[in-house]
Amino acid sequence: MKKWLCSIAGLSFALTASMATSAQTNPGHPPNILGIQVDNVKPYLMAPYIKVAAKYPGVSISVKDPEHYLGMDSMSGATRSMYFFGYDSYEAMQKAIEAFMSNSANRAKFDALDAEEAPYVTESHYYLWHYRPDLSNNVEGADIPHTHYWEVIIFHMKPGHDEGFEELTKIYRDTNLKIGQNISWATYEPLQGMTDAYLILVPMTSLKDEDTGLAKEKDFGEALGEEGMHRMDRLTEDSVASVEDNIWMTDPASSYVEKAWVDADPHYWMPKPAMKPAAKPAPAAAPAPKPAAQ
Repeated sequence: MKKWLCSIAGLSFALTASMATSAQTNPGHPPNILGIQVDNVKPYLMAPYIKVAAKYPGVSISVKDPEHYLGMDSMSGATRSMYFFGYDSYEAMQKAIEAFMSNSANRAKFDALDAEEAPYVTESHYYLWHYRPDLSNNVEGADIPHTHYWEVIIFHMKPGHDEGFEELTKIYRDTNLKIGQNISWATYEPLQGMTDAYLILVPMTSLKDEDTGLAKEKDFGEALGEEGMHRMDRLTEDSVASVEDNIWMTDPASSYVEKAWVDADPHYWMPKPAMKPAAKPAPAAAPAPKPAAQ
């Protein structure tokens, strides 16, 4: 959403994250810098919030906005919506912000939507993340245009224990490969807005992927072995402070994605509007009364 750009633009660039949006010069690859906005929505007000959120892409199209974003809504945890913005670099992000801020007419259109959406939001959080290809897996195997669900995991680490996360990731990846699971995920480390954490984005075309993971738990444990299990337990105890693990559902109505995504799955990204019911024929006029007999 453009309100993310408005907020970042007010910060110093000295203070200035997914496979969500392809980087401008590296299509189909996780962006080097991922900007994430998380809106905390008031309980029981998700429906009116979503109605306003669905207006942003229309404005983006009307102003020929070069910036794309992916919207999704929480299926677990607190009531939230999340938006991803991808960039090759800080410099690319700066150019996008400056281009947006220089056009007051376009900015006013997004500001009006922000004001319309504000009554439904308790607070918004903004984060910048940096892609870690060495801690990711099989990103080229992900079918992002057909990804309708995301598992989003945040590992909050104890300070100074990054090596523990790196070892945990490698054990998990190697063990899955042993049982024939080459899961796609992208890993990010925080730049601004959060510290001592790692973000893992797991794309899923269907929630059936979760069923597959559950069915493979026994195979995973056997491949890991008792020694490997003890090693993972010790690394987790020593290195990890807490873990957030939630499922999110992509919202095509509040997303403004690249043309390649739309072409790959047009029925999902640009569904046809519901047909209006046919108008009922007007009731026939009542027959005129017969004249009284003379």
